[in-house]
Amino acid sequence: METIYCANCGHKNNISTDTCEKCGEILHIFTNANKEINSINELFTDMHLFQLTNKILSLDAYETIIQSIIEAGKNRLTYKEYRTPLEQIKALAEAYSILIFKNDRKNYGEYAFNVICVDESFDEAIQIATILHELTHHLFNTILCSIVMYVWNVKKTPMLDAFIQTMTTIPEVLLISEYCASSTEKIYLPEEYVSYSSFNSICADLKYDKTKIMKCFIIGKGIHKSICQIFDAIMDNQLKDDIKNEFKKYDTTPIGKPICISDNQSTNNILRNVYIMNLINNSYNLINNKEIYPLLEKNKKYYEKSQIKGAYY
Repeated sequence: METIYCANCGHKNNISTDTCEKCGEILHIFTNANKEINSINELFTDMHLFQLTNKILSLDAYETIIQSIIEAGKNRLTYKEYRTPLEQIKALAEAYSILIFKNDRKNYGEYAFNVICVDESFDEAIQIATILHELTHHLFNTILCSIVMYVWNVKKTPMLDAFIQTMTTIPEVLLISEYCASSTEKIYLPEEYVSYSSFNSICADLKYDKTKIMKCFIIGKGIHKSICQIFDAIMDNQLKDDIKNEFKKYDTTPIGKPICISDNQSTNNILRNVYIMNLINNSYNLINNKEIYPLLEKNKKYYEKSQIKGAYY
C-alpha cells in the first residue's frame, strides 16, 4: 500500500485519502500537486512571496519532507549482490540523480542540473569520495526544492529547479551547501581525506562574517543531519567500513584540508527551520531581478535537458 505522511502530525496515511486520518490536515502529495511553475511570471507572484513570508515550516513538516525523499530513493534503488563499495555508492547516487563519468583528470568531479560527473581515472576511493560529496550537493538542492514545493503546494518542474540552482550561486547559500558536502566527507571518509577547501574559500570571500557563518552552521548542521538520514537509510555499517578501507587498499594520497573556523555550535531544529525559510525568502527577493532572469531561463533549459536524459520529476 502506498502511503503519505501528514506534514502536521506525521501520521502515515493511505495515499488515496485527501485528509489525515489522525488530525484532519489536508495532505500534500508533492508529486501529485496540480499546480506547476513553468515560467518566470508563474514563479514570481505576490501569493508566492506571501506564502514564503508567512508560512511556518513545522518540525513535523520538515521531517515528513525528509521521509518522502528517503522513500523515493529506496523505491528507485537497484539491488544486486556482491557489489564493490564503489558500485554500491554508484547505485545510491543513481537513485537520486544522473551519474556520468569522464576521464580528463581536470578535477575529481562536479555537480549541476541533477547530473553528477565523476572522473573515473582516479582510484575507486577517490571516486567514492567524489560521488558522496557531489550527491550531498544534489540532496541539499532537493531538500530546499521540496520545502518550496510544500510551501507552494506545487509540482517539481525545471523552472522550480532552476530557481533552486540559481539560489546556490548566492555566496551565503553556496557556503551552506559546501559545508554540508565537506561534513559528509567527515562522516564517511578517513580524517586525512576530509577537505573543507571550498568552504574555507567562500568564508574568506565573505570576510569571515560571523553572522553569516553562524547561520550557515545552524542551517548546514540541520540539513546535513537529514542528508545523513537519507544515506543511512540505504548504507549499512559494513559499507561504511568498506568505504574507509578502500583508501588503505589504494594507498590514496591524503588530500584533507581542515575547516578554517570552529563549528562546535549545538544544533537547534526550530532555528534551522526559521533560518531556512528566511534564506529562501531572501533568495527569492534577490533573484526576482530582471538582470538575473536570463540566468534563470538558461538554468531552466539545462534542467529540461536533464529531464530528457532521465532526471526524476
